[in-house]
Amino acid sequence: MAVGDLSSVLAAVKPNKRTPQYKILLAMYCLGAVKTPVVAADIKNALALHVPQKDLPPNITASLRDYVPLVRLVDKGPPLRWLLTDKGIERLRKQSGLPLPTAAPEGEYGIDVGIVCALEDPEFAAVIEAFGGPAAWQPVGDARYAHVYQACEISTARGTRLRVVGTTSTSMGLTAASIVTTQLVMQFRPRLVMMIGIAAGTRSSNKQFGDVLVADPSVDYNSGKVVMGKGVRDFQPDPYPIGLNARLRSVLHKYRTNNNVFAEIRANWNGKVPLIRNRVHVGPLGAADQVIDDASRVLEIQRNWRKLIGVEMEIYGVYQAARNCVAPRPLAIAMKSICDFGRSDKSDEFKSYAAFTSARYLYEFALQELAR
Repeated sequence: MAVGDLSSVLAAVKPNKRTPQYKILLAMYCLGAVKTPVVAADIKNALALHVPQKDLPPNITASLRDYVPLVRLVDKGPPLRWLLTDKGIERLRKQSGLPLPTAAPEGEYGIDVGIVCALEDPEFAAVIEAFGGPAAWQPVGDARYAHVYQACEISTARGTRLRVVGTTSTSMGLTAASIVTTQLVMQFRPRLVMMIGIAAGTRSSNKQFGDVLVADPSVDYNSGKVVMGKGVRDFQPDPYPIGLNARLRSVLHKYRTNNNVFAEIRANWNGKVPLIRNRVHVGPLGAADQVIDDASRVLEIQRNWRKLIGVEMEIYGVYQAARNCVAPRPLAIAMKSICDFGRSDKSDEFKSYAAFTSARYLYEFALQELAR
């Protein structure tokens, strides 16, 4: 329920029964404080659209402190941020006589973007910074789930607001990525799932550290059959590649021509950068539960996927989970940046830079191309 619905629920109670507590709890519910924390100013601004000035609760912060356990303090700020508890929702239901659901109706999306990372650092740390810094994010979600979720909102180039929830998996690999994506979708129902992070690139097309690799398709290159013929072990691939949605592919193609994005990204990075300007590469991105420190292994994979742009360990699990989850199913796209080239002499010199370019590219893509 959005703020615009506040007046209809407010009207469910006679004017002389609309206590300050009812108004405050109702405003929190309509602002989505079941999952996303709000501050006293948010509550006051929401009520001011529907309640005469003389009828506004006089000291909302003090009232919130008195309403525990109907509300819960989740961030001491400043400013203080509050969530509406189950007891608070039950109080509202009893007072209003309305069911007041706490989840998005079946068949409707709950948030705009769900971001999945394999690593807390440097990947998700880069997302936090790209989307406004730690102060812009607040913890959300049900503690019964294994993962820790954080949420923020951003304004797009069109002036609309995007609701974003991000998390990291409990470990690297396809299985963990599939589980974290499934639980993210089940709990928050995003319209779009996006994975960012770091990957190993192939040497074709003059790729650089920090170049963004978009998986289209993602390929489980370990899927197949091991056979023995004439005393030689061989591998016969039998993959099931998963590509991008056609609409996402066309939007991405348009956005790839924006050459100013990487210039701005590089300008905001304080460390070492490649000599050549970074670019976006779209193509087959291999996925498997293995870290590659041998360039010859990349060449082996390229025998079956000659246009391979890189290898990593999670995207195929994310794409599979998004494709096979409960309705409404989200679209999925993955943007990982090159931190090495799968060689035994790899170093961590560009790992943070790769996470930075991946997160910033995702942020700019969201600002320009995504809107409710």
